[in-house]
Amino acid sequence: MKEGGMSKRPPRDNVFDFQTGRDRSKRTRERSLAVLVTGGLFVGILGGLAGIYWPFGSASAEARTTHSFAVCGMVRRTCVVDGDTIWLEGVKIRIADIDTPEISQPRCDYEYDLGIKARDRLVVLLNQGEFEAVTIGSRDEDQYGRKLRVLLRDGRSIGDQLVAEGLARTWSGRREPWC
Repeated sequence: MKEGGMSKRPPRDNVFDFQTGRDRSKRTRERSLAVLVTGGLFVGILGGLAGIYWPFGSASAEARTTHSFAVCGMVRRTCVVDGDTIWLEGVKIRIADIDTPEISQPRCDYEYDLGIKARDRLVVLLNQGEFEAVTIGSRDEDQYGRKLRVLLRDGRSIGDQLVAEGLARTWSGRREPWC
C-alpha cells in the first residue's frame, strides 16, 4: 500500500462506517439518503392521508356522537365550515335537510351577515350535546364528495332549529338566492 514511501489514503469522499467496519463511498451515502428521503416522504404522505380520512367512513354510519366544535381554521377535523357544512372526525358533511346563506362567495352583504350568524349558531347547537348524523334517501354523497346527512338530537333535526330561527331554509333540491 505504499507508493514511494508514503501510505495511500482513501479518497476524501469515503467515510468509515462504524457499524460495518468498512468505508462507504459518497455514491453509497447518496443512495442511502435518497432511499431514506423517499421512504420518509412516502410514510409522511400515507400518515397525512390516514389523518385526514381516519376513521374511514365514520360519518357514514348512523352513530351518536359528542364533540367540541369551533369554526374551521387551517386544520379541518371536527369543525363548522358554514351553516350547512361541517367536518366530523375528518369527514366533510353537508347537512342535507337545509340550505344556509353562503359566506365564502356571498352575493350581497345580507347573505354574508346571515351566513355568519347561521355558522355561529350551528357551532352553539352542535356543542349542546350528543347528536346523530343520519343518512336520508339513497344518496350518500353530493357532487362535491361531501357526505349527505341530517343531524338529529332527540329525534329532532338540528337543521330545523336553524330554519325556525330564520337562519336557514328547508332544502328544496336547489339553491335559491338570498339577496
